Amino acid sequence: MKKNFLKKVICTLLIAFVTLTSTSFITKAATNVGSYNAGIGIKNWPVQVNAPYVDMVGWVTKNGYYMGNDGGGPANLKKLSDETGIKYFNLAFIQSTGSVTNGKINWGWGGYSVLSEGKNDSQYNGIKQSLKDLRAIGGDAAISFGGAGGTAFWQTSQDVNVLYNTYLDIVNGYALTRIDLDVEGGAQNKQSNIANAKAVKMLQDTTGVEVTLTVPVLPSGLTQTQIDLLDAYLSNNVTLKYINIMAMCYGSGTLLPGENYGAASIRAIDSTKNQIKEAYQKFANTTLSDSEAYSKIGATVSVGYESSSDPIFTPAWSQLVVDHAKSKNIGMTSYWSLNRDSQIENNQGITSQYEHSKIFSKFGSPAIPSDNTAPVISGVTDKQINIGATFSPLAGVTASDKEDGDLTNKIIVTGLVDTSKAGIYNVNYTVSDSKGLSTTVSSKITVIDSSIQTYSPNKVYVAGDIVLYNGVMYKAKWWTQGETPGAAQWDPWEKIN
Repeated sequence: MKKNFLKKVICTLLIAFVTLTSTSFITKAATNVGSYNAGIGIKNWPVQVNAPYVDMVGWVTKNGYYMGNDGGGPANLKKLSDETGIKYFNLAFIQSTGSVTNGKINWGWGGYSVLSEGKNDSQYNGIKQSLKDLRAIGGDAAISFGGAGGTAFWQTSQDVNVLYNTYLDIVNGYALTRIDLDVEGGAQNKQSNIANAKAVKMLQDTTGVEVTLTVPVLPSGLTQTQIDLLDAYLSNNVTLKYINIMAMCYGSGTLLPGENYGAASIRAIDSTKNQIKEAYQKFANTTLSDSEAYSKIGATVSVGYESSSDPIFTPAWSQLVVDHAKSKNIGMTSYWSLNRDSQIENNQGITSQYEHSKIFSKFGSPAIPSDNTAPVISGVTDKQINIGATFSPLAGVTASDKEDGDLTNKIIVTGLVDTSKAGIYNVNYTVSDSKGLSTTVSSKITVIDSSIQTYSPNKVYVAGDIVLYNGVMYKAKWWTQGETPGAAQWDPWEKIN
């Protein structure tokens, strides 16, 4: 699927290894607390869902439909949801910015480094706020990786650990419970996707995140290229929530006599159903019934005008697709894009606001209700230990749940405590109950070098001197005397983490 460019440019399974000097852990959690201030993802999406794509990189200027106060910004998901009744979306696209740093791929929305975490950019902050506002009213969104333009993660690196670490940061940061892999064009290389599949499998083992695989399709079904993609992911034990077919841009040569794009999309759904059954039998040793195969299908059309090579996709054709989706009980309907259909983006094929959304919003089932309570973790405290001491992260820590009882043996720990090196380390504890609700708490472990001097306001310090002040270690950046660590405007001290 295509994206609009900026108008404004502006862990493997739990690993625990203990040596004489260090301990490290990797977690498994179903729902994350999130560190990007974008709200918390919903664990239980509807069994059948309509989730249109929203281009979060598109620069929206229509009054009231953008996040920000400077005349434009990313789409306002809450307003779009309020006006359409649609609660779930696929947000496009996070892409690689083309390099790897500290074992992770550098990324940004639309491939723009400014639209990434750590950058104080109003458009990026607007994207996060838009998602947070949607979640506050009971909605949620998957984030889509890849797309027709730009560079997918698995094109930048085929290092499984690099891919895994990158996904993990984003899934945890945005507190995602679902992601979408939009695999198009050159990103369909099988070997690159095998590496990506291995990383995604690790990600699912670690976080429980659901994964949709979005691929091109013809009315006759998937080509060998897409079958190879199913091989890459299914053979590596990735659990695919949906195989989402891009039912669009077929070309006149692929149509049957008298067939329009709406009818062609129906044929693509039915053709893909048969191929999914074959693929699961061959690559996952799993036998699916027709109904089970249909339930794994997502169908995404391109509403309105897509290109001069394709006809305008009409509301009548959308109705055909939705009616067929209902009759076959497929898993997801979607369309590219809500930006067009809401008229926050110019498109000559859309004649009235939400003309397709009114049709697609009739598809889907209610979210799964739950009165389940989250588990409780006890005994997690901040600690100070000396260099060389033994650190046992689970000592004295317990977990319990109102419905499930004792969950202590299900606590997963993430973090690194290097007891050979003075510093401050964060350790996270996560536990999930049988319904998928999770709780995460954190502790700060300070490893102290007993030979380090305590800060004195009367002593002269030079660059490189290390002191301990209020349990925190600091290193002098230049000559200083009488300047309390962490207090001066131009602080001569830096924390040692």
